[in-house]
Amino acid sequence: MRKDRVLVSFVAALVLAGAVFLVPSPTSAQSPPPGQPRFQVDPYAGYPDRTVRPAPGGDASILASGPTRALVADPDTIAPATGSQYVTYGTSVYDLGTCGASAPGNRYYVPYIVSGLDDAVNLDNECITGDAMPAGPGAWAEPNSPIWAPSVVYFGGRYILYYTASRQGSGQPGQKCIGKAGSASPTGPFSDSGEVACPDTGRWAIDPDAFVHNGALYMIYRDDAITAGPETGISVVRMTSTGAADWPTRKEVFESTDISWESIDATNHIIENPTMMNVGGNWMVFYSGNSWNTARYSTGIALCPSPLPPARCTPYASTTQPYFGYTGEPSGINPLYGLPRNERGPGGMSLFRNRAGDARVVWHFLEGATTVRRGMVGVLSFNGLVWAVS
Repeated sequence: MRKDRVLVSFVAALVLAGAVFLVPSPTSAQSPPPGQPRFQVDPYAGYPDRTVRPAPGGDASILASGPTRALVADPDTIAPATGSQYVTYGTSVYDLGTCGASAPGNRYYVPYIVSGLDDAVNLDNECITGDAMPAGPGAWAEPNSPIWAPSVVYFGGRYILYYTASRQGSGQPGQKCIGKAGSASPTGPFSDSGEVACPDTGRWAIDPDAFVHNGALYMIYRDDAITAGPETGISVVRMTSTGAADWPTRKEVFESTDISWESIDATNHIIENPTMMNVGGNWMVFYSGNSWNTARYSTGIALCPSPLPPARCTPYASTTQPYFGYTGEPSGINPLYGLPRNERGPGGMSLFRNRAGDARVVWHFLEGATTVRRGMVGVLSFNGLVWAVS
């Protein structure tokens, strides 16, 4: 039976419970017992040619009058090293033909949107600007595999893009692994430079989020190699000067067993899309939970003492409710707080800073009653007890 932790105050949340947890190397984790699922349902299952498709169930008819928010899922926003605007990247998609002269069917492996100015960041009524990785994933991945949840960071005078794709020859739904690519420009084109994380047990490594702290590069990601069966986990690892993982530094951040609201059903416990940043002296981990294509997809928060925590991080405020989510019925998830516009299925939240150094978040939501995902940017604030997005 799953155990829920008691409600914690802000002060108590800073105290971590339990002993140091030593995680296995990415090639030593044990496989789950036979018959237990290892993978989240593949959102592109049913497309035998594995070409990039819009989100299943997406209804372009409601979008015919033009975008209300940018067509972007699992978004990641950066302020490039030069210039005054921002670049937001997202999961592979086909253009729905709602942006000016764009044509339906135009494929983007890593769609990006250039928007905002100076300290202001906005995705309202923005169209896809281009494809940051038009050649698609590297040779390690299944040909024409969609690219999920890209993250771009400026490090060592170059832009590094971390991304998720299906490992070549891994069958259906395919093992999802993390690769990396590089470019001198934040808009690419990015050239693949190989795998970063791909457990030899067949477990998933997905949803990377890269960040720099005190001159060092880190990557936080969904790491199912630290769990078994239907459970999922999150790890963080320090990267080398070339952007590869320094695996002995890897630390476990969180497991799906630490909370209860992430359950899709009795056999699927999903936490994913983590993002990590120091906000006001606190290392914050925002993560998504539940099923991405439902109103129940939501965002939780955990607090860590450092970017490489010595033990699992502490859920903030509740283990039975997400922190941010859709507050309308019939989602039934009962989040502690809503988000601007209160749209269905808010998730894939990523932390970043604007050019003035202020904390911002970008996330996606479900457009109307469809599974088409749109992006939105908000201001992150803290009043001494409650984190809020406006």
